[in-house]
Amino acid sequence: MEQQMPWIWLCVIILSCFVEFLTSVQLTAIWMAVGGIAAVISGLFGASAIVQILVFIVVTVVAVIATRPIAKKLMRFEKTATNADMFIGKTGVVITALDRKNAVGRVKIKGDVWSAVSESDDIIAEDTQVVVKRIEGVKLVVEPVK
Repeated sequence: MEQQMPWIWLCVIILSCFVEFLTSVQLTAIWMAVGGIAAVISGLFGASAIVQILVFIVVTVVAVIATRPIAKKLMRFEKTATNADMFIGKTGVVITALDRKNAVGRVKIKGDVWSAVSESDDIIAEDTQVVVKRIEGVKLVVEPVK
């Protein structure tokens, strides 16, 4: 078993780096690679498999506790508001009946005409007052004003 440990740690390091790559560098698995490197180094100094596993666990946990909060703070990305966000919560008028099933419908709001869909699957008739709940892509998601 002792002779396979370097290969096991190499697999752990590569796998954790691959998982980190797949998660778009969200700092979820890179700490295990650090622990794996520490375990390999301890193995080079003659540590037994049990000691290597303990080194892996301790270094991984310490790395997470010590660096993850700092890394998350540095990597925090703020959502950038767009001009379209100003329509959320505003009222408008249906100018072409909204029918989600047939993907048709237009709403005029603040002088602009938008493609729109009903938040529910209900058809909303022309000249109905609606309020914008959210924006999905280039379509407003609306519901009738109550």
